[in-house]
Amino acid sequence: MSASLVIEFAGWCIIRLPTDPDPPDEPRGVSGYTFAFAGEPDLDRVIHLQRPADFTPRSYSPEPLGVTVTGARRVDGSHAAPVEALRGATVELLDQPRFENRNWTLTLPGFEPIHPFNLRIAGGKLEIRRSAPFDPANPDTPLWEVPEAQLLAHGARGMEFEPQTVGQATGVWDQLGVASQRLELLEADLAREKDPEAIALLKGRIAELQFAVDFPKTNAGRQDRRTMAHSFVERFAFPMLGTEAKAVGAAKLYLGALDLEGPWMISFWLGGWDPDLLCAYLAGSLQIPYRQT
Repeated sequence: MSASLVIEFAGWCIIRLPTDPDPPDEPRGVSGYTFAFAGEPDLDRVIHLQRPADFTPRSYSPEPLGVTVTGARRVDGSHAAPVEALRGATVELLDQPRFENRNWTLTLPGFEPIHPFNLRIAGGKLEIRRSAPFDPANPDTPLWEVPEAQLLAHGARGMEFEPQTVGQATGVWDQLGVASQRLELLEADLAREKDPEAIALLKGRIAELQFAVDFPKTNAGRQDRRTMAHSFVERFAFPMLGTEAKAVGAAKLYLGALDLEGPWMISFWLGGWDPDLLCAYLAGSLQIPYRQT
């Protein structure tokens, strides 16, 4: 049995995306339930696992923002040894990754892949990098020419209602209650605010939260998606087969030399979506085999 390095990670990420029925390239939000308000950059769908240097999150965003390594260990059969050098390392997806279903044209909602998927884990003297192209033999194939089977193989497994998963990870069990509390905070902020741009931003956020609080149920009897979406998760799991894998740093810090040619396995879930803060929670693991000698 070969040994593997198992890296666990979790944290809040930023996803500023337009929502259906807006098209995926809608920059400000028109007919969905997410918007870019006054003074904010356009919606771009980019999944930021780390806060961009020049970006100001909305008030009351979770702290800290960013996905980090929560634990790492060398696993060999029933034996596990901690790899302390990786604890706290930052986890990033490079090259502006986005959800890609494009309003049902590539996949159904909940089954979309994240593209591109170029993973980087870095901390101290260590850095791990690898991509997960749809087709390793043809990594530059345009997205719209990728066969559906390959899209689905890298996509989520659907949207699952898992309030326990989200609640245990984030501490939030009642998103409607959170919306009500935040509405009160924003209204108090608005009463004190003097800057016209900040006032416009606050009024936009308040209007959306007020709708969620005033109409918790739709005409069909379902919870409004501004709060309902919080309890849903999308789960991903696929091999990483990019041909330019890297593991920078002394092998002894990893407790052995990593296999840079065989497949790595990534699995994670995204949930806890907050359309006011444009944030979601991500948690998962990466499994890398050690080189056999």
